[in-house]
Amino acid sequence: MYEYMWLRGPSRGWDDIADGLVGQLRGPLRTSLVNQPLVGEHSEGPGTGDLATISVPTLVGVGKLDVADFQDIVRRYAAEIPGAILVEFAYAAHLIAMDAPDEVASVLREFLAR
Repeated sequence: MYEYMWLRGPSRGWDDIADGLVGQLRGPLRTSLVNQPLVGEHSEGPGTGDLATISVPTLVGVGKLDVADFQDIVRRYAAEIPGAILVEFAYAAHLIAMDAPDEVASVLREFLAR
């Protein structure tokens, strides 16, 4: 059921999810949940670095259909990383590369060509 949150976001209906996406996500998500106890063992915890010290070209993307908290985090990253480019994907939730693969590829090609 978790796969629906990542694909739907808080405002889309079930019929708005592209055919096949739930099936693509179900296996990897189950693997992730089964191995969740290991996360704490290998996690470094929350980042403590200063985003303003990032000095490489940075592209930050967010799905406009994602949960508001995630959108806020992404916008903060884009605001605090010097020169970061923020791209908002109008018809994507949390998993923008699955939701909008052609748009993501186009944005990445343009960004990498700079």
